[in-house]
Amino acid sequence: MNTTEFLLRFQLHPGSDGEDPLKSIMSSHPKLRDAAVLIALEEIDGQLQVLLTERTSQMPTHAGQIAFPGGKMDAGDATPWDTALRESWEEIGLPPEHVHRVGELPVFHTISRFRVFPQVALITRPFDPILSEREVARLFRAPLADFLTPDERWKLPVRRPNGIQGVYFMPHQVWGATAAMIEQLVRHLGYAESPFGP
Repeated sequence: MNTTEFLLRFQLHPGSDGEDPLKSIMSSHPKLRDAAVLIALEEIDGQLQVLLTERTSQMPTHAGQIAFPGGKMDAGDATPWDTALRESWEEIGLPPEHVHRVGELPVFHTISRFRVFPQVALITRPFDPILSEREVARLFRAPLADFLTPDERWKLPVRRPNGIQGVYFMPHQVWGATAAMIEQLVRHLGYAESPFGP
C-alpha cells in the first residue's frame, strides 16, 4: 500500500470506538497515566513501512518488547500529538518537522495503567536515527502489507483477573498493546479483523 491509498482509506473510513477491553477497570484507576505513541509510516519503494522499536532490557515496563515510539505525557505537552513528537525525538531522533499528522486512533488502556492516545503520521523526509541508549535497543521498519492479511494476525484468549481477553500476536514479534493498536489501524483501513487462534 502506498501513501495515496493509505490516506484515502484512512480519511474515508468513518472510524469507531475501537476495542479497549481494559477500559472498564482501568479508566477510573487512581494511578492511571496518560501517554501517546506515534504510529509513523514511511513510503519506501512505493510501499509503506511501519516504524517500530525494540525496547531495551532495562526498561521498567515492557522490557525487550516491540513498541511504537512514545511515552507518558509531560506537564509541558499541550496535546497527545506533542507528546508523541517529543518522545519520538528523544527515543529515535525523528525530527518533528519530518512528520505529517494524519489523525488518531481510539484511546487504548494498557495493563501497565496507561491511557494511550495513538497518533497516526507519515514521515515526509528521510532521517538519520539517533537511538536513546536507555530506551531503544533497535529501530526497524516493517512493511504495512505484512499486517493487512487476517491470516497473518491472530488473537489468543488469555485469562486475566477481569475475565478472558483476546491478546493480539502479529508478524515481526509484535504482540500485546502494540499489536492491538495495529489491529485498530488495519480495521480502520477497511481490512478484516484478526481471527481467534493461530
